[in-house]
Amino acid sequence: MNTPNTAAMLLNIPGVSMYTGGGVSGLPAIHGLADDRVSTNVDGMPLLSSCPNHMNSPLSYISPSNVGSVKVITGLSPVSAGGDSLGGVVSVQSLPPVFANKGETLTQGEVGASYSSNATAIGGNLNVTAATDEFSANYTIDSVKAGNYTAGGNFKAPGNGISPSTVGASRYIATNQQLSLAWQKENHLIEFKAGYQFIPFEGYANQRMDMTKNQSEQFNLKYTGKYNWGTLEAQAYNQMVNHQMDDNTGARTSPAMPMLATSSTNGAIIKGTLPISETQLARVGTEWQGYKLNDWWPPTSSAPNGMMSPNTFENINNGTRDRFALFSELEQQWTKEWMGLAGVRVEQVASNAGDVQGYSNANQTMPMPPMNMRMSTNYLRDSTAFNAQQHKQTDYNWDLTALTRYKPDNTQNYEAGYSRKTRSPNLYERYSWSTTPMAAIMNNFVGDGNGYVGQITLAPEVANTISLASDWHDANKDVWGFKASPYYTYVSNYIDAACNTTCTVDRFNVLKYVNQDAQLYGLDLSGNVMLGKLQQLGRFQLTGQGSYTRGQNVTTGDNLYNIMPLNGKLGLVQYLGANWTNTIEGQFVAAKTNLNAVRNEIATGGYSLYNLRASYDDKKYRVNFGIENLLNKLYALPQGGAYQGQGNTMSTGVPYGTSVPGMGRSINTRLTLKF
Repeated sequence: MNTPNTAAMLLNIPGVSMYTGGGVSGLPAIHGLADDRVSTNVDGMPLLSSCPNHMNSPLSYISPSNVGSVKVITGLSPVSAGGDSLGGVVSVQSLPPVFANKGETLTQGEVGASYSSNATAIGGNLNVTAATDEFSANYTIDSVKAGNYTAGGNFKAPGNGISPSTVGASRYIATNQQLSLAWQKENHLIEFKAGYQFIPFEGYANQRMDMTKNQSEQFNLKYTGKYNWGTLEAQAYNQMVNHQMDDNTGARTSPAMPMLATSSTNGAIIKGTLPISETQLARVGTEWQGYKLNDWWPPTSSAPNGMMSPNTFENINNGTRDRFALFSELEQQWTKEWMGLAGVRVEQVASNAGDVQGYSNANQTMPMPPMNMRMSTNYLRDSTAFNAQQHKQTDYNWDLTALTRYKPDNTQNYEAGYSRKTRSPNLYERYSWSTTPMAAIMNNFVGDGNGYVGQITLAPEVANTISLASDWHDANKDVWGFKASPYYTYVSNYIDAACNTTCTVDRFNVLKYVNQDAQLYGLDLSGNVMLGKLQQLGRFQLTGQGSYTRGQNVTTGDNLYNIMPLNGKLGLVQYLGANWTNTIEGQFVAAKTNLNAVRNEIATGGYSLYNLRASYDDKKYRVNFGIENLLNKLYALPQGGAYQGQGNTMSTGVPYGTSVPGMGRSINTRLTLKF
């Protein structure tokens, strides 16, 4: 797959889908749970989105060309894999250090370039390494630039210089760099990684604003040591983020509204793995994370009591969110066929924020000439009410995982178990405070066009999950295989949305975060079979996967928002010799009709897409070629949100009812050369 979006690399895993945002900043969803509800880490760092729209997603900080390994747990996850989340785990590791043979030196590298016809996207990457048998130094850089992409046909009216088939605010420019140093001696390994990201612009077709800057520096120090008693892992990390949003696309008629945010994340993780006996393995550890966030919007003029003046609007003022956790788990091999794993994690999450102010110290109704409308502000009323409350909140959470695996022979294995997972509200869910529509709509993670107001006293979400997994295959796993994984999750105190005052059908509204109960259930299927071999044509394999997820708000009877409908893939793969791989793939998605009423979620139709891909790899160079959406199908992304890529976007009265479409036909190429 030729993509600059690391989250998109996960889409061939059953049960995984993606909230689409900017071109490099997708948010993975697992079994209907997404964003903060999924434990996502990059090189062991559980990074956070520091944006009221969650534009700077954790996986945006590593480029696909620098990905060394990806581990996704869609079922029951061990407590040692992370906390403060409800379900699955996404763990992405950058390329591991490379060392020379004993007494030798090593220099090697890789250079790559890519092009996609749709959006005229161009990219390039460089990876160079110099190493001895004990020391390794590596530098990587990956840069990509793309214009607005076009859908498979006209999906809305033209306007502001944007054609009916062009998805406004979908262009982007992004660069990620990383310097990695590693030292090894006998059974000890020390790794230091320094990363830098600069995104001067990334458009968001489903948000009111676009990202006009995201600058991040992250530092990661990790030690791994093997001792007679077991393995010790210790890690410390830091990330500093400078984030900016505004309307700089040139395709909107609303006034400028600069929005700034800075954050710092510091953390440490210590984990020990101890073999107790030949059949028992224990893991114990501790984790700490300290997070600080400031989110403020400078005034646009010095006019007294203006819509956006004369004060600085304080969205989150000196917000803090500190986590401390202890965990322990035991893995037991009962017999040759049976094993079990059980673990407990306890965690304290403390959050706080300072007092706030609006653009003005007044409540009033005033005209907004560029949009030919009037808008009421509640700056004084809302800030006074917020400041009068107790802001500090401390949650004491605990997680539990218990599972068993059964492998009667080399052709089948099974897993069954239960988990309890807990997630505390993030800072925006607790501390976003303004009910003024223009301010509220800027606080939105899900791209539905609505505005959101926080609630300080929100309780943590608690997910209770029962999961089964079956895997049948031939003894060598090279002829056929089939997997089936049903699951059920009940979430107490699920953070959903309710009307802040009143809501109007078929338009965008101001909502507030509330605790309610929810349930999610579904089934993942996947399989493959070798069809045979033909002289001169190579080997042929048939692959397939399918996923179904149903999400319901038990308290209200409503559907949960942004649940991926029934979907599947079917592929025919040709392996020609040792170098060629060719694929014909069909992707099939049902209509999204189970809609969230309170958000006025927009229905999407069912569709089928067809893709062609070919690759040649001789270990020195690799060539990829593909045509995505071969038939140039016009379709709406089920998890793409509401289209807001052009026009007046600073009020709830913008046109409603258009979903963000998927990309039309694109011819993609990539060349990678190793030296």
